[in-house]
Amino acid sequence: MKIAVVGACEHNDWFARRLSERGLPVDVDGTLPLPDLKRLLGQTWSGLVVNNMLVDTGATSMVQRHVLASTLHALGIEYAELSGQWLHHGTEFGFAIFTGINAAHRTQLAPLLDALAPQPGAWLHCGPPGSGCYASRIFDALAMACVLALRAGWSGPGEPTRAPDWIAFFSQQKVLADKLLELSRLYLSLHPAHPVKDPWKQLESFSQPPMHQEHFSANLARLLVLALGHHTATREILDSVMSGVAHGAMPVTAA
Repeated sequence: MKIAVVGACEHNDWFARRLSERGLPVDVDGTLPLPDLKRLLGQTWSGLVVNNMLVDTGATSMVQRHVLASTLHALGIEYAELSGQWLHHGTEFGFAIFTGINAAHRTQLAPLLDALAPQPGAWLHCGPPGSGCYASRIFDALAMACVLALRAGWSGPGEPTRAPDWIAFFSQQKVLADKLLELSRLYLSLHPAHPVKDPWKQLESFSQPPMHQEHFSANLARLLVLALGHHTATREILDSVMSGVAHGAMPVTAA
């Protein structure tokens, strides 16, 4: 397997170090397989070249990655993308990776992903290019929901008891839910598929182990649209809760 680093992003140096330590030599001064690709990708594009396959690891968006995959495929160049929170300690403990790659090339990229991940196989194949970026953003948003809950004022271990700010908490959750719904609808517009009308079948599809799902991100997006798509009803529930808090119908003091 030939691996080369293209671009100056710091996390690619971290990738190169971890790959080298696991017996996969990396050319840290790599070049693109075709000179004209720099104009197509942009001067700031960053990623890896693996056996002439471009592996995007930079800041390109979900839509950009989806379009790039089609454009490069027409030129005879395969494309994959990795997404996650790239942190320096990943060089020692491994990186949490969401990957989007065409199913036919998944096996080809597996040795690289196994080396970068905390354990072999501990990476999530989300579907075609663009799916990794979508799933990573969704999981980041869910993590932020937990952070917002703590910021609302719940007492942490060893801290004095204090009253949660319920109005701030539910307001932030409303904003976050709207963003999740918007992102999920956008993703499904990029990957149109026959919608599963039966909610139980949607749940059944998503309940399968991710490795057994053909398109994890599409299943996730459909599930989120199902859960959050009843926009008016959801907003009315949250507005009712917030109104109750404001008028003293819901306790605001910690137990």
